[in-house]
Amino acid sequence: MKTMRTLFLSLILLGVTAGTGFAATSISAGIRIGPSGHASVDVGFFYDDLATYGNWVERPNYGWAWRPHRVASSWRPYQAGHWVWTDEGWTWISDEPYGWATYHYGRWYDDPDYGWEWIPGDQWAPAWVAWQEGDDYVGWAPLPPSVDFRPGIELSVSLAPELYIFVPERQFLAPRLSGYFAPRADCVRLYHSTRNITRYNVVNNRVFNQGVQVDRLQRVVGRPVPRYQIADLNADQRHQGARVAQNRVAIFRPQVDKVKVAPPPSRPIAKRAVMTGAAAAALVAAHHANQGRNTGNVPPATHPQTKEERRQIAQAPPNPKVKQPGRGARETEPVPQAKRPPAVHQEAQQQRNQQRQAERQAAQQKGEEQKAQRELAQQQRAQQRQAQRQEAQQPRHQRPPERQAAQQQQGQQRQAPPQPKNQGKPPGKPRDEKQKPPQQ
Repeated sequence: MKTMRTLFLSLILLGVTAGTGFAATSISAGIRIGPSGHASVDVGFFYDDLATYGNWVERPNYGWAWRPHRVASSWRPYQAGHWVWTDEGWTWISDEPYGWATYHYGRWYDDPDYGWEWIPGDQWAPAWVAWQEGDDYVGWAPLPPSVDFRPGIELSVSLAPELYIFVPERQFLAPRLSGYFAPRADCVRLYHSTRNITRYNVVNNRVFNQGVQVDRLQRVVGRPVPRYQIADLNADQRHQGARVAQNRVAIFRPQVDKVKVAPPPSRPIAKRAVMTGAAAAALVAAHHANQGRNTGNVPPATHPQTKEERRQIAQAPPNPKVKQPGRGARETEPVPQAKRPPAVHQEAQQQRNQQRQAERQAAQQKGEEQKAQRELAQQQRAQQRQAQRQEAQQPRHQRPPERQAAQQQQGQQRQAPPQPKNQGKPPGKPRDEKQKPPQQ
């Protein structure tokens, strides 16, 4: 019986290992090596390779979109990694296993229902971001699919300030940028104090990401900016990230063929990551709940109301279950707390902070005054003891007259005979009489 159980478990493990190996082999089978030795894939390779790290959902505007799983609600693209200057411009070196695809092909956009989603593309670039610069800060944000570029022309990008990540200029080359991100609350101010510097070119049929001026950055950081040369990385090392060694950056960047492929639901590997029905509804509800907690307000509707919808709501008959106000009565609707203008909350919070700061200053001042009083009392006692020691060392005839009179009076009191304790009081009864019991 024990032998059969062991054999059964071995067969299960063998099947799991074989299935995993078959899936990896099936994904790798989508890579084709051309006569020039350069790898090429199609969009279906993205469907299968990214299924391990996220989910595919179908959106009405862009088709199939991919979203990573097991990320925090505050996660955003282009934040786990760092920038390097290469022969093709500013290149994003991602720390995430899917970064070889999602930060060099396609575009990102912030979906109102699912959050950040990636739309596959067929053109490789060092990074697809919009740039802002000024006020000693550098900022970048993912370019959405709706933004196209014309080589050599500065893009007129209009993105929400909250989508940008800002870091100080001096820390722009840091290998771990997450420790220098400006707070989300400062993004709006930094966005309006910076200017757009987004510019892409095409050099030797390759997209060149200009962005920040290298000469100016070298003056700011006070040292030369290293320049790397992009090289090709083996396909089996794509999930380990780019390899930076000496003056080379090795990245897996296959050519994407523009052919029609089966969608994720029709692919044996990708269909496991497709989200539909109740699972998709749960993702939407979770995203709306996270948005409500982050903003402190009720999550907005999935789409704004049209004029026709607002007209129908206004012309709808009153609900008989709701008590209507009488004629001449003034209808008042209290403003919910979540709809208060942000300035009111900020002013109240500022007043509370000022009050707490004033209380701390008053307590600190009181403590300093008490400390000064204690030090003064200690100095006075020390001076008094010093004067007493000096007087004790002087001869009697040199001491002050009042001090001599006081000492003589103390000496007379010590020489006077002690008076009995019961002097001036009637004598008491003997102790034995007090202890006798009363006579009958």
